[in-house]
Amino acid sequence: MKTGCRYVRAVRQSINKILQSKSSVHQHLAVLITGYSHKSRVHPGSYLMDDRYVFFVVKKMLSPHWCMGFFCPPRTNVYMTINGSGIRYYTPDMGRRSRIRKKRIFSPFRTVPEIRMRRNHFHLESKLLDEQVPNIPIIFG
Repeated sequence: MKTGCRYVRAVRQSINKILQSKSSVHQHLAVLITGYSHKSRVHPGSYLMDDRYVFFVVKKMLSPHWCMGFFCPPRTNVYMTINGSGIRYYTPDMGRRSRIRKKRIFSPFRTVPEIRMRRNHFHLESKLLDEQVPNIPIIFG
């Protein structure tokens, strides 16, 4: 009977074949390797955005390649800085969200995973390490 993650199982089988032995250590090595190489950047609460600032908010992860979520139109927020210039950023308008849909995640292990809906491509919004997030992602998940 096959159990566990298919990526862990494939890496474990490869290690067993290369070293020509079976050991319980190979299972632990496989878990460590796939923890780094096969960890999806998309998680519940993250949002993907297209070029028109329409959002797809991830509600639940079904697998590394499939998720459930909903689409939201953008809401513009402007705030003033010390020198008086306004900075505009977009957030999802949760009051006008669509129904929950199951969508496929394309290239989930790369730097920019995406969800496609006809001609629209929703990319994971990348943030800098020190950049402030205008909303709390756990609220959306």
